[in-house]
Amino acid sequence: MRLVLAAITLAAFSLSAYCDTVIESKDPEGGVSKISIDGEWARFDEVNGGGKGYLLVNTKARKAYMVVPAEQVIIEFPVDKADKQAVPRDVNIGFESLGEGPKVAGYATELFELMANEQLCGTALLSRQVTEIKDVNGLLAATGGLNPRLFMPEEMWQGLRGGMEPCDVARMQFPRDGVLKQGFPLKVTNSKGDTLSEVVSIKQNAELKPGMFELPKGYNRTTVKQMMDGMRQEMKGSMGKINEMMKDLSPEERAKMEQMMKQFGRSND
Repeated sequence: MRLVLAAITLAAFSLSAYCDTVIESKDPEGGVSKISIDGEWARFDEVNGGGKGYLLVNTKARKAYMVVPAEQVIIEFPVDKADKQAVPRDVNIGFESLGEGPKVAGYATELFELMANEQLCGTALLSRQVTEIKDVNGLLAATGGLNPRLFMPEEMWQGLRGGMEPCDVARMQFPRDGVLKQGFPLKVTNSKGDTLSEVVSIKQNAELKPGMFELPKGYNRTTVKQMMDGMRQEMKGSMGKINEMMKDLSPEERAKMEQMMKQFGRSND
């Protein structure tokens, strides 16, 4: 169960086929991720993620499938097109252009600054050139600019939003106000200037292997609601250990954890 949840929170093939676009990115720890787009299907992989799983998205059916090979489980949930960001009134978000940025992966960019309550949250180099790629444009339009809120089922959102800092809220808003309006994010940094993610290559008409967008046969099928219900039952049996562990937290950390647990418990009431 923990492996399934980790796979949701952000792949063994044979012959060759063709896909329109593959976007490859890296993170500071050396992790490599890929977005492969073929018409109405997109696949999100962590290339060196230890086989935790991958995400398939059908933009036409507006459905997502988290595939976890280690547990032979497929978790299905809708890609909800409704705008449910619900930014708290006490969070003032700013997204401002700082002018032309350097080329990233061969594409021109514009540099933007992300703020929350006048606090710097980080920067992003966005590219309108990349959004002009047909498949990329279709994926962004269907997923709200790769908005994590749309990929996050309501049960999970309710459990997480109580512990979000202003910059966390700003980053949730960023896909809608930034990506959809200004361009695809090619490089993102935090407030200290450290790189969080950077696109290293974008290939069109890339050679891939068949079966990438097919759901594995023989896997157990479940939904996020069913999974979260099971986790609640596990939590009820572990409350003693959780309370003991919380004694070592600071008052601020304890308050945040209690709020998250409260929201988590309410999300399916």
